[in-house]
Order: sequence, then C-alpha cells, then structure tokens
Amino acid sequence: MTRDEQRAWLVAEAAQPRRKEVSAMIRVKNEEEFLYAAVHSIIDLVEEVVLIDNLSTDATPQIIEELAATYPDKVRTFSYPYEILRVGKENWDYSTNPETQDSPHLSATYYSWCLERCTRSYVLKWDADMIALDTFVRAFQAWQEEKKPVLSFFGRNVHPNRTCYIAPRCTDREPLLAQLSVPALPWWVTVLTRDSCEPRLFPWRFARYGLGKHWTQGLDSPCTDSEHRRELTVRPEEGCFLHLKFCKNDPLANYSSDLKAVIAGNIMEGAPLEAHARQVLARYQLVEQAA
Repeated sequence: MTRDEQRAWLVAEAAQPRRKEVSAMIRVKNEEEFLYAAVHSIIDLVEEVVLIDNLSTDATPQIIEELAATYPDKVRTFSYPYEILRVGKENWDYSTNPETQDSPHLSATYYSWCLERCTRSYVLKWDADMIALDTFVRAFQAWQEEKKPVLSFFGRNVHPNRTCYIAPRCTDREPLLAQLSVPALPWWVTVLTRDSCEPRLFPWRFARYGLGKHWTQGLDSPCTDSEHRRELTVRPEEGCFLHLKFCKNDPLANYSSDLKAVIAGNIMEGAPLEAHARQVLARYQLVEQAA
C-alpha cells in the first residue's frame, strides 16, 4: 500500500459502526510512586493494558505483578532488557549516526518494540505518571463517537508540592537553547504548566516510532502527517490528565545532563490546583504531602 492508501484504509476503519478497541501501552522504569493510580485511572476505558518494564530497580515489578493478578483478563506484562539512552544529547548522538540508528538503546526502537506487543486496533500511549481527569473520559467518548482515527491531548504539570501547577521562570526559548549541547529543546520547557499536545491515541496498524526528532522519538503514522492531522483528529481544548512527572523522587532521570539542568532551573510555582484536580489526587491518596 502507498501511504495515501494506508491512510484511506485507516479512515474507513475508524468510520465503521463499532467500538474501537484500545490497547493502553505503558512503558515503565522505576515508577513505583504513581503506576498503580495511572493504570486505575484508565483501565475501565480500554480493552487491555500492556505494561513493559525496562530494568526497574524499585518496587515497580511487584506493582506490575499485583496489577496483573487483579486484572488477569486485561493486564499483559513484558520486559525490555536494554538501557534506554537519555532524552537529549545521548539520544541525539546515536540517532544521527548511521551505524547506531537501529540500536536497541534508542527510545524509537524501544517504543516500536512496545507497539508490537499491543493486540488491539488502537493504541493509547500512556505514562506511569499520568492520572486521567474526567476531561479525558469525555474526550475518549467523543473520539469513539466521532469516528476519527486519532485523539490528541495534553496534560498539566503538577508542582512537587502538589498544591499548584508548575510555571516557567523563562519563556524565551533562545537563552534556554543556548545552554544545550544539541539544537533541540522540547516545546513544553518554555511553558511548563502544560505539556505538548500530541497524538496519544492512534491506529496500531502502520504506526511506528521514528528518529525524526533525534533528541527523542516521534510517532510516524499515515494519520498524523501534517497535511491531514487536523481533519483526522479529535483534539479537546482542556487538559486531560494530571502529569506527576515532577512529583517523582527523580523526575528528570531520563534526560541528558544539560537538558536536565535547563528544565530543573526553569521550574517555579504556578497557579493553584483547581478543586477537581485536588479531588482526583485525593481519590488515589496522592495528597498526603499537600499543604
């Protein structure tokens, strides 16, 4: 099939009068703090949860075992045995070198390997530090009803004190970029209250992760090509999850040292959490440190 033929096939499939079945793909490494809540916040929406452990050294494997025992018909578990290069210079050096572009240590290789373990027609790329809000449930239902193949959405970054969101000290990209060893800076670093809106729910068929961004991986799907993305995507205007990345003990462990320093130095307290956000944290008993 040509790429246009692949896209036409996926669009026709999305328009069929049946429920679109979804595999939630969650890649984990040392995610003991929020993995349980992250899974429970979405498990009733999807047909399966595919958990891939990448050399965890904390209690993550035990939590995975508990989830698999609790949901034997939904949770499937795998292990990926290679260390993953950190986002930024480490990944850049390998992805731009023709001799290492197929390395199992690249995040694109890892993500594509994880995709191959999913068995449903659609994949939800979820993270172990993401807690779904009611807005995600509504967006998911709208995606089902509108029969479009892609759902793009974003989340809001919670400050480590769990009483407010994160805000940036600097919103000017250039001085931040000047501190890095590679010419790449994630868009959200200059915003920080929210992360990037990306296609996180998409057709499994013909999808893979590629090296296009070099500093990290990027989704490659016929449905997310720039000239067709808008017409094929459901895109809610509100944040769909609370992102607890910065509430972890080592929130930037998977970033190269210079990028880690830039992000850490740009963080300050922002607007207070709304009542509904506090309620979600309370639902999963994640507010014990809140003032």
